[in-house]
Amino acid sequence: MIASRISLVVGLLMLALTPASAGSIGGHVVNSTRGESPVATAEVLLQVRVDGEFVVVARTTSDSEGRFLFEELPVDQGLQYLPGATLDGIHYPGPRLSLSPDRPSAQVVLKIRETIAEPSPLVIRDYDLVIRPEPGALRVTETMVIENPQPATYVGRTPHGGAEPVTLQLGIPPDFERVTFDQEFYGRGFSLINEKLVTSIPWTPGQRELRFTYVLRNDGRQRLWTRPLDLPCRHVRLTVRTDAPDGVSCNLAASSRREDGGVVIDSQGGELPAGFTIRVELSRLPVSVMAYARWVVLAALALSIVGSSLVMTRRRRAHDRREPVKLPRRRSMKARVQA
Repeated sequence: MIASRISLVVGLLMLALTPASAGSIGGHVVNSTRGESPVATAEVLLQVRVDGEFVVVARTTSDSEGRFLFEELPVDQGLQYLPGATLDGIHYPGPRLSLSPDRPSAQVVLKIRETIAEPSPLVIRDYDLVIRPEPGALRVTETMVIENPQPATYVGRTPHGGAEPVTLQLGIPPDFERVTFDQEFYGRGFSLINEKLVTSIPWTPGQRELRFTYVLRNDGRQRLWTRPLDLPCRHVRLTVRTDAPDGVSCNLAASSRREDGGVVIDSQGGELPAGFTIRVELSRLPVSVMAYARWVVLAALALSIVGSSLVMTRRRRAHDRREPVKLPRRRSMKARVQA
């Protein structure tokens, strides 16, 4: 794959020397935090899609009026371009573009944002929780629509010691066995620190969807599942996929309804604060075959211990009922002397 990328970059450079390379991509870099004002000396990158990923093929810097230009680009290779600008180490991609002989040039506006470190402006607009009881486990899928309502990018405060700032921490139960993110971007962006999933991903203005699934081992017929809210939350929707909806209860002030294969609970009463703990009591859960096997082994072991105790008790009692052995009485020393 690396060789193919190198070949493509070399090919682009060669095509730039041919008459067919008459394309150009230009435009302006503006600061959306400050009313779309032009940004001078901003770094601008041009990427090209290779093997499903974008690789950088050119760099430039915006002028005093925020203008930039990439020239002599191939227009007849069916290539997909992605220009973008960088500020404070954060890259802001623009629109994806394709050039052709009929449309060899494109003009774009690249919007960058200033940053804020604290306090966190993030809120959960919609929080969708789905709990699926399985034999020996609970499978939980969480979908958060996270919103940054500020005009600046939230980057978090850098802690003492030079560690990475934390912009979001997921308070899922610490006994999870594995977690899978729907998007690879988030899978690479989260790390497990002190039994917590944390990230330093910058949160640009607007909304993003974060979706992940984790598995909790469960060998009992009952389980209390708890989940503290990571951020203020405007709406929670909880779905439990179960054949026993009567065995589900929740502490949310909410309306509930039964659907085929489960029960759905929707929160009511306004925004919930960060740290509020959702509690779901689950009963009549399916038990795995291994759990039954362990119970059988324990029962057999208990019966064996009880049986052994009974045998020992019977032997002891039988021994206690035996006739005592009478030994001949010894004559006294005086009687032996007289004899």
